Amino acid sequence: MTQMTPLVSVVIPTCQRPSLLTRAVHSALRQTYSDLEVIIVIDGADHESVEAIESIPDPRVRYVALSEKVGGAEARNIGARAAKGTWIALLDDDDEWLENKLEKQLAAVDPQSGSTVLVTSLYLCRSEGVPDVVRPRRMPRRNEPLADFMFDYLCYFQTSTFLCLRQLFLECPFDKGAAFFQDIDWMLRLSKLPDFKLVIVPEPLAVYYMPSNLPGITSRLGWRARIQWGKDRRTLMSRRAYSRFVVGSCVGRAAQEGGGWEAFRMLFHEACVLGSATPYLFTLLCMGFVVPPEQRKRVRDLFFLTRAARLRPVLPQK
Repeated sequence: MTQMTPLVSVVIPTCQRPSLLTRAVHSALRQTYSDLEVIIVIDGADHESVEAIESIPDPRVRYVALSEKVGGAEARNIGARAAKGTWIALLDDDDEWLENKLEKQLAAVDPQSGSTVLVTSLYLCRSEGVPDVVRPRRMPRRNEPLADFMFDYLCYFQTSTFLCLRQLFLECPFDKGAAFFQDIDWMLRLSKLPDFKLVIVPEPLAVYYMPSNLPGITSRLGWRARIQWGKDRRTLMSRRAYSRFVVGSCVGRAAQEGGGWEAFRMLFHEACVLGSATPYLFTLLCMGFVVPPEQRKRVRDLFFLTRAARLRPVLPQK
């Protein structure tokens, strides 16, 4: 490796989480594939993060310190524009990689795949006091549209598993105006590109730490903002995917906020008229307004997770 021409550029946006950032950076530097650079984009004034980065004695690490906050989406774009590598690997500052993450993902890429390929993997979902859980709960089925998969229960891919060519990232960057669901929006737009290919390494290669004490932007997001986000992107989804989004992301929050009949009527129209809700989704929609959240979760887990345990995951055909 030469410092000027790494094959992979690891892009980490961060904001005032120096201890978590240090853990993420070290997980990138410990990779069995070492031809890389780590670019940290510090989103706004953050002297502690600068000090944490400068204390890491590795020439592969550099940072871009922004004077004003731009948000996670644009911070990733800035990192990609500053990158020298052929490939961009995303890593959130509160997550970490297993040591063979990049090696496994690069080995899975067919040299003839073209430029519109996104490589991802399974990941470990980690919460304090409970055993790790592997996500997504299943693999995409053969010929299943990506949006249909993404909005199925516990079937999303996590940002810290993403690897793609820098050329693709520059041509299809994150939406800098997106305040939430940034990674989902990006994947939806990627899926509509001609010849887009998703390559999945079917083993956990990253660790996603579930937020514990501090609620994130998405967890504070109201149901009206959620459904508006979906309406704005409905053309990127099939009717089935849209129904899954409405029921999975909006119904529970609407019930929690006391949306009442107005919320039920609007979400029923979106999921069952504009979307294509199955009887099961319709049942979940109705249950959302009359059944406590923990009981709804038990019903979903019973239906999906026990069923998934009996089914062998099927990778999509190449």
